[in-house]
Amino acid sequence: MEGPTIEKSKVYDFLFIGLGASNSLILLSLLKKKCLSNKKVAIIEADDKDTNDKTYCFWAAPSDSIVLELAPLISHSYTKIEVNQSTSQNIEDQPYHYIKSIDLYNHTQAALKIDNATIFRDTVNHISSEGDFYTVSSNSTNYLASYIFDSRPPSLSDLGQKEIYLHQSFYGLHIKCENEVFNEDEFEMMNFKVEQDAFTQFIYILPFSKKEALVELTRFGEKKIDVAYAKEILNKIISKDYGNYEVLADEDGCIPMTTFRNSANSSEGILHTGARANLIKPSTGYAFKRMHAFANKTSEEILKGNYKQFNKLSLETKKRFRLYDRLLLIILLYWPGEGKKIFTQLYKKQGIHTIFSFLDEKTTLLQELKIFASLPILPFLKAVYIFFKKYNYLRYIIAFLAVVIYWVFDYFTLLSPLIISLILIPGFLYVGIPHGALDHILIARKEKTLLQFCIKYFLIMGIYFIVWQFFPMLSLLFFILFSAFHFGESELEEEGLNLSSLLLYAKAFIFGLCIILFIIFTHHTESKEIISLFNVNFPLSLRIFDQSIYAVWIASISFLYILIQILLSKKYAHFGLLFLLLLGIKTPLILAFGLYFIFQHSLNAWGHLQHGLKMDGFTLYKKALPFTLSAIFFLCAMLFYNSVAVLNLNEFIATLFIFLSCISLPHFLLMHLFYKVK
Repeated sequence: MEGPTIEKSKVYDFLFIGLGASNSLILLSLLKKKCLSNKKVAIIEADDKDTNDKTYCFWAAPSDSIVLELAPLISHSYTKIEVNQSTSQNIEDQPYHYIKSIDLYNHTQAALKIDNATIFRDTVNHISSEGDFYTVSSNSTNYLASYIFDSRPPSLSDLGQKEIYLHQSFYGLHIKCENEVFNEDEFEMMNFKVEQDAFTQFIYILPFSKKEALVELTRFGEKKIDVAYAKEILNKIISKDYGNYEVLADEDGCIPMTTFRNSANSSEGILHTGARANLIKPSTGYAFKRMHAFANKTSEEILKGNYKQFNKLSLETKKRFRLYDRLLLIILLYWPGEGKKIFTQLYKKQGIHTIFSFLDEKTTLLQELKIFASLPILPFLKAVYIFFKKYNYLRYIIAFLAVVIYWVFDYFTLLSPLIISLILIPGFLYVGIPHGALDHILIARKEKTLLQFCIKYFLIMGIYFIVWQFFPMLSLLFFILFSAFHFGESELEEEGLNLSSLLLYAKAFIFGLCIILFIIFTHHTESKEIISLFNVNFPLSLRIFDQSIYAVWIASISFLYILIQILLSKKYAHFGLLFLLLLGIKTPLILAFGLYFIFQHSLNAWGHLQHGLKMDGFTLYKKALPFTLSAIFFLCAMLFYNSVAVLNLNEFIATLFIFLSCISLPHFLLMHLFYKVK
């Protein structure tokens, strides 16, 4: 990076944004390994904390590094656990430890004073690069640093349709009872004796003595817990179970439970920490042990002097545990009442040590299968369905089953054309035609009436249809060219890319063209037969593609280009596109095209419309219905015009392509404008 000359004496080696749990643990680990010697260190923390506002709890064996390193901060350890009013279980080999946030904060501050680190009471606005350094800007001043540890909460305001975001909100009272009512060696978790009120809610009790305890109400749900509501419930429970009491302190907070994974910072010298580094387990909110492991990993790399790809330091999570988290969050989102049943069954059927290992993501696949076998199966089956649907796997399963059905019927030569129709017609009616029947709401201009829009729309279609009758080759090439751009633009939109440069325009066109060429040249004999029905005479220079060897090369190059682009973009969800293209090779041309057009292009575009127009599917269908019916009428009129197409499959396919080209031209133009505006 080039920039103005800056005095190195004014630049901090390490700058920490925030002094919460994650950055505190990193600093303590760096101090322990003596990584801060001769380093200029700054911490920007807005709050001068003087009260205990959080509780950090974790289970760990006495010999684990987290216990050995943080022993002075552990104010209480529990060797017994009671879950949902069940029989007490012994956890002496892996006690549950309690740390006050104020103790961790004060301990870190005291250690930093010895190392002469500077703490600024300030709030960060943004970070920018400044030559070889980074500038951290606040309202009052700028700070320069070589490496930054950024613990600011990630932005979760617009996660998109595929991600789930729930709150783990809680409110607790630190109470002192008149009588000795608590076992100070035993804590209680997930007591479901409270009303669920359309959420998953439970009581959590951490005793500090025979008379004192933290009694907390926790909620998993879309809506955060209300303090007045929590106080009322806690007062009833405490009064009933423990008698008279006084409140010594209270505690409230909220932990994000989300499938969203924040990306690493694009700048090599900026490391995300805490929630920003995806260190909170989505399904439980547990983070402290993960933060400690991340701190040790980070300090080890710094001790080695390894700053290459510093921004990409992370804790890896096994993909199957991410799936488990997603499934549970889906259940808690759509059927929150099932949460109580699932957690009750889990703790009833499984030993606490197995559960601890599962939550630490250290169980084997066989253990996990046994765990899920002990849980209610129906909620998870429904969650799997939602998962497949939400993350686009369901469409590929349906496409595969449809092709298998075709293969079976084709093998026995039983009504293959009818089976193709039964596969494609529902798809075209479900999303293929409706996604293009919303064009009238893509550009809402007050000076234009719906009638004016319809006249222009149908005029474009009519003119293009007439051109087909007199200039079929020109019309065919034009259809391929604008369809290529339209398909490619939709695929890039799925990647989150807006066409903001000529290079991206070219990328969209080539990507879409490769899709079309692959479909055509993996069915080149059939394509030639259908194209011949258009009375198209190709120039001599294009007739070399009649040979099979050229068709193989074109199809292979097209497929390879798509594969390379997917690998470069790292949008591996696009492998579904490759799956559909490969699936269509051993099917007729119309079915191969339908697989892509329905299960990839149309469903993706439908999702883009839902998100961009902020409308649910039912509303979109209602708005699309008049134009869907108009499109069906237009197709029937074309079949009436070319009555041979009703009896001849190739004639029908040719007519269908002309129909699609005519309704696609104005649709392509309006969708392009829609993507640009969105």
